[in-house]
Amino acid sequence: MTERTKIPITVGAPNWAPLEAVLPACELENFMYMGCAGEIELYKHRLTRRYLNISQDGRRFYRYCDGRYVEISRTDALDHVRS
Repeated sequence: MTERTKIPITVGAPNWAPLEAVLPACELENFMYMGCAGEIELYKHRLTRRYLNISQDGRRFYRYCDGRYVEISRTDALDHVRS
């Protein structure tokens, strides 16, 4: 788990690589790049307004809960952001 209070969210040049590795091309336009928290890239779904948080290497997924990022499965992360 990673505590948010210890990792500031920064916004710079968008890193689309983790999102592109996870989603089909037809879904990419539904996401906005919101920044990163340490090595976690933050993407927001335009319709559901939920976040898809992916590690920079694209292998780990997180959900922000109770002030920290908790690792979850890829399936859970995609189900959450799409519903």
